[in-house]
Amino acid sequence: MASAMELSLLNPAATHRHRGGLAGLPLARRSVVRFRVSASAAAAAPPKSSGPKKRGKTEIQETLLTPRFYTTDFDEMERLFNAEINKQLNQAEFDALLQEFKTDYNQTHFVRNPEFKAAADRMEGPLRQIFVEFLERSCTAEFSGFLLYKELGRRLKKTNPVVAEIFSLMSRDEARHAGFLNKGLSDFNLALDLGFLTKARKYTFFKPKFIFYATYLSEKIGYWRYITIFRHLKANPEYQVYPIFKYFENWCQDENRHGDFFSALLKAQPQFLNDWKAKLWSRFFCLSVYVTMYLNDCQRTAFYEGIGLDTKEFDMHVIIEV
Repeated sequence: MASAMELSLLNPAATHRHRGGLAGLPLARRSVVRFRVSASAAAAAPPKSSGPKKRGKTEIQETLLTPRFYTTDFDEMERLFNAEINKQLNQAEFDALLQEFKTDYNQTHFVRNPEFKAAADRMEGPLRQIFVEFLERSCTAEFSGFLLYKELGRRLKKTNPVVAEIFSLMSRDEARHAGFLNKGLSDFNLALDLGFLTKARKYTFFKPKFIFYATYLSEKIGYWRYITIFRHLKANPEYQVYPIFKYFENWCQDENRHGDFFSALLKAQPQFLNDWKAKLWSRFFCLSVYVTMYLNDCQRTAFYEGIGLDTKEFDMHVIIEV
């Protein structure tokens, strides 16, 4: 889940504890001060000490735009995917999607190499700091998706085994992404304690239909963000300051498959799409997700400038494509 429903502007219910360059896309404007990547690691890496190399970062400052953990009404989810109750379910489509997920195209994709640590050691100053923040936020967002999908997979096993297995396989993908990003933090001598986050973070409650709207948008936005960055850096390799972006071409296909699954879920629930209230909610979520993405990115313009992108043009491109 690339953005993992970073919808902190939306909060239909209170939080509680858990219970269960691309062509046509301009580079950053030339007036921007470009970050320097030093050839020497001495100035970039923290001073060595006799203590452990890595320090766990278990606390993330909560703001309106911080990636959240989500939960939902699992009983309602079970009713929605009960084939005896909901005759709109296209089981053949879900069967086909299940086979797609079982293929696991990226099973051997997320394999690191020495290039990661070397690139991190060359970073210094503001660029190093914003990359750490990028990895922290991305890891938290992916792990949020893992927790939600895992619980849905567990709860729907008896009601709809096929849909349940798809959720479980999506949780596999999200866990893989989160682990890969957390490994990236180790290049900077840091690590997120994901087990601690599972127990300590507050969970935001969304109704199932809000989960569907938000997650569909999140996954499709994730696809376009990742593929756009990949294509931009392939065309402008001088901005390829950290090798994680080289993995984005295959990575974004996970996001796309997840989005296709949520599209099928929405089609199976026409009451979430077809009446005037549903259409208003859809538009509201589109606007809210896009605004949240834009505000998040505007706060981190230095990150996008560091990889040679103009933040506003990048976001507009993603919104238009989605």
